[in-house]
Amino acid sequence: MRVQNVSLKKGACLIADVHYKKGDEKFLSLLRYWLENPPPQIFFLGDIFHLLLPFDYLIEYNKDAIELINRLARKTEVYYTPGNHDFNLDTIFKNVKIADAFVDEEKSVFLTHGDLTDKDIFYKFYVFLIRNYLGNKLLNLVSFNFVNNWLFKAILQKKVKCLKIFDFKAKIKSKIADIDYKMIVEGHYHQNESFDFGDKRYVNLGAFVCDGSYFVYENEIKGYQWMTKLSKSAQTNSNS
Repeated sequence: MRVQNVSLKKGACLIADVHYKKGDEKFLSLLRYWLENPPPQIFFLGDIFHLLLPFDYLIEYNKDAIELINRLARKTEVYYTPGNHDFNLDTIFKNVKIADAFVDEEKSVFLTHGDLTDKDIFYKFYVFLIRNYLGNKLLNLVSFNFVNNWLFKAILQKKVKCLKIFDFKAKIKSKIADIDYKMIVEGHYHQNESFDFGDKRYVNLGAFVCDGSYFVYENEIKGYQWMTKLSKSAQTNSNS
């Protein structure tokens, strides 16, 4: 896991699990708002795109959001933790700081997408396979793009699930036992829930694709909802 140090600033915006698909005006309007009103930092915590890898078909498909994120990175600090739907992104976002996790040692905060901290050995193997850049490239070459483009189109048609996970708190308690930070912030699960385990606080960000939620760091994580038709950008979300 690639981990980078960061100094988390008050007012930093965090967003996860947008699962952007071509023409998603709700997400594009939020990016444009941030361009006009740049926060001090933006953390994209994975699965921002429903599918994005460094292949021409996917770059073209996602180009509107890619261009806006690259413009944002020239105006403010932008950080990105790849998810299980968007990875191998270094050549796509050249001015964006990309790592599997960002940590603020002074504030004891750990930020990541959430899939790489999963302890399931079979899931770890699955993640290794799908993130294998050389393997994907080789498949693309020998199939003359046919296999990948067919697969990409099939994946892009899949719907995102916004369901509550049974016994989620117990799962998380076991999962984060070995992560030695006071605040752990993840996406991935689409739960929009927070738990306290002794002196350790776990925050699972809500999925933008499910409820339009994004978050702001103000010594704690506060949730908001992006409403494209309103002049005011946010409404408080009481779940975090």
